[in-house]
Amino acid sequence: MLNLVTDQRPGEPPILRSVMHALFEIRSLDGEVLKAVSAPSTGWTHESLQAVAVEHEEITRFGADGYLGGQWMGSTEV
Repeated sequence: MLNLVTDQRPGEPPILRSVMHALFEIRSLDGEVLKAVSAPSTGWTHESLQAVAVEHEEITRFGADGYLGGQWMGSTEV
């Protein structure tokens, strides 16, 4: 399953702010797009991204990375 680095702890900058309405892509470790998911109308949160990662866990079994608006957000390898 993808391990996403999108949770925000006190004192950390909000990394989702600029990409919260962007397309979330699950890519193979070779960069092939396995799944693309549009943002919810309210924008992405750590919890909503994590729910997508759980829903699509099967396609990440050989390794995958998560990208939001083209920015790396996590991996099965983290």
